[in-house]
Amino acid sequence: MTIEFAVVLPLNNTPYTINKSATCAPWKRSFKGQSALEIHILTSPAHKKPAPSQVRPAEPHHLLTTTERKHAQQPNAIASTSSAPQIAKPATKTVPQDADLRWSFTPESEYTEVLNALSAHCHSPTELEQNHFIVKPYDPLDYANLRKCKRCRSEEMKANGGDCIFHSFKKNKWNPNRPYKCCKTEGKGCQTLPTHDFQLPLRASQHIDYRKTPAPSAEPKFRAVVLDCEMAGIASGAGEVILLCATDYVTGAVLLNRYVNPSEKITQMRSSIHGISTSTLTNAILQGQALSGWEGARSELWKYIDDKTILVGHALQNDLDGLRIIHPRVVDSGILARNEVGIPYLQGGLSTLCSELLNVEIRKNKGGIHDCLEDVLATREVVLFCTQNKEGFRIWGATKKAEQMRVNEEREIARKEKGIKKAEADKAKIQERIIYHDDEALS
Repeated sequence: MTIEFAVVLPLNNTPYTINKSATCAPWKRSFKGQSALEIHILTSPAHKKPAPSQVRPAEPHHLLTTTERKHAQQPNAIASTSSAPQIAKPATKTVPQDADLRWSFTPESEYTEVLNALSAHCHSPTELEQNHFIVKPYDPLDYANLRKCKRCRSEEMKANGGDCIFHSFKKNKWNPNRPYKCCKTEGKGCQTLPTHDFQLPLRASQHIDYRKTPAPSAEPKFRAVVLDCEMAGIASGAGEVILLCATDYVTGAVLLNRYVNPSEKITQMRSSIHGISTSTLTNAILQGQALSGWEGARSELWKYIDDKTILVGHALQNDLDGLRIIHPRVVDSGILARNEVGIPYLQGGLSTLCSELLNVEIRKNKGGIHDCLEDVLATREVVLFCTQNKEGFRIWGATKKAEQMRVNEEREIARKEKGIKKAEADKAKIQERIIYHDDEALS
C-alpha cells in the first residue's frame, strides 16, 4: 500500500506526494501515513474527549482515505483569470515511507477550507502595530520628537541647549560596584561637550527602506506562504538576513531556501543560534548561490507573493524587519497563542508551542540550534492546528491561562511576604536604634 503525503526536499529539489493519506476525521487533519496517524491518536490531548464535529459516534474516528493525484511540475501557481493569488500544487513521486512524519498533509479537497480558516485569523493593522510590525511607509513626522543624543541619550525636545554630559563607555552590567568602565563611578557623566549629537532611532533609519508588497499582477502568486529568516548581528545592533526560507502554506512545498549575502559587515555571526558558520556563508557567496543582500532576498520573495498573499510566521515582525517589508495580511503563531490565552503569560518559543500543541519536538540537535526549514514547517503545523482544531486550541489556551494565574497568585503572595519581612526588619532596626540611644542617654 502506498500512502499520500507531502515531502519537502532541500533547495532545487521537487516536493512530491504519493497516492493515499491517513486522515483523522473528527479533527479534520491529514497525516503522512497510518503510523503517523496512530502516534497522533495516542499522544494528542485532542483525543482525550470526543471531537465536536463527530456526528455519529458509532463510526470509526480515523479513516484511511484515498485521493488520486496527477503528476505535476515544480510547485507553480494555478493559472486563473482572477487577479487573486492562486494555490500551488506539489509534484508527485513515489518515495520511501521513512520520511519525516511530523508534518501533516492537506488533501486537495481541503485546500479552500484551510485557506478560508487561515484568512479568518489575519491580524488587523492595529494588532500588528501593537506587536511591533511596521504597517505604513516612512513618514519623518512620525519620528519628529524621537531624536536622542547618541552620547548622553537626552531627548532633543528636553535638552534645551544644555551641555552634553556623558560616559565614553557603556555601563558595566556585570559589576554594580564599578558601573562605568571609563571612570568606574555612577555619576551622570565624566565628559562634557557643548553640543549634542542627536540621531533618529535605529528603527527610523531602517524604516526609510521599507516597501509595501506589490499588488496583484497578471502573474499568479501563492495564496499563503510561511516565512522565516536567520539573522547575523551588525555594528548598529540590528539583525542582517543571511538565510531566507519560505514554503507554500497549503502543501508545505519549498519555495525558497537560499543564503543571503549580507548588505553590511557582520560583527556577530550568531552561529550558536542558527548553525551557519562564516565559512559556509562565504562559500555560498563565492559559488554564486547567495541572494544579494536583504533587497535581493526581498525581490526574490516577491516573485512568489503579492499583497493578497497571507504571510505566516512566528515572531514574523523580525523577518519582515530584516527584509524591510510592509505586508497587510499576516498570521503570526505567537500572536495567535497570546490571544488564545488572553492574559500576559510567560510565553515559550516555537519549540514550546510545537511540544504543547502538537507533541512534536524540534531543535533536538546538540545545542538546540535552529534549522530554518524545520522552523518554517513547524510554524505551518502550529498555525494549521490553531486554525483547524479550534476546540483543542481553546482547551490549551484555558489550561495555560489557569497555569499563569496560579503563577501570578504565587508571585503576589511571595511579594507580600517579602514586604512583610522587610517591614519587620526595618522595625527591628528602628527598635535597635531606640534602645541604643536610650542606653547612651542613661550612661
